[in-house]
Amino acid sequence: MNNDAEIVATGTWLYDQQVPRPISVLRKPAKWAHSRYDWETDQWDESRPIPDTVDGFLYYCSLGKSGEHLSINDAKAWADAQPWGPVNWSSESERHRL
Repeated sequence: MNNDAEIVATGTWLYDQQVPRPISVLRKPAKWAHSRYDWETDQWDESRPIPDTVDGFLYYCSLGKSGEHLSINDAKAWADAQPWGPVNWSSESERHRL
C-alpha cells in the first residue's frame, strides 16, 4: 500500500528452538495506518484520524500478523511474546528504505 516502510531493528528467533530465523521491525508513517483505509472503496479515507504516536510512525514485524504498534518497543514485545520467541535483537540497524 505504501513504499515508505523502513527496517529499524533486526533480530533472530529459533525455529523448533534450534534453527535461527531472521525477523525485522519495520516502521511506516502513521498516515498509512490500516485503520485509515476503506476496504470497501479500496482507497484511503482522509477523514479517518491518523493514529497519535510519539514519533509519527507505526511499527510492525516482518513475521506473522503483528498488527501496527505505536512504538518499536511494543512491536518487539509482541515478537518476544510469541510461541517462537523470544527474539535475540541486534542493536538497531541502519535504516533501510524498502
